[in-house]
Amino acid sequence: MPPARLRAYTEQALADAAAGRLRPLIGQRFPLDRAADAHAAIEARATVGKTLLDVR
Repeated sequence: MPPARLRAYTEQALADAAAGRLRPLIGQRFPLDRAADAHAAIEARATVGKTLLDVR
């Protein structure tokens, strides 16, 4: 892909995200004390979307 096209796609994606039209898919959440489980799930490719650690 030419760099100019990649730059245009990136700029559009960032603009869409800033406008709230692009949202990440949050697949699962883990409490901070289970961070090792979160890492294991990611390494095993057992996740879909983003994996979050809750720090509250």
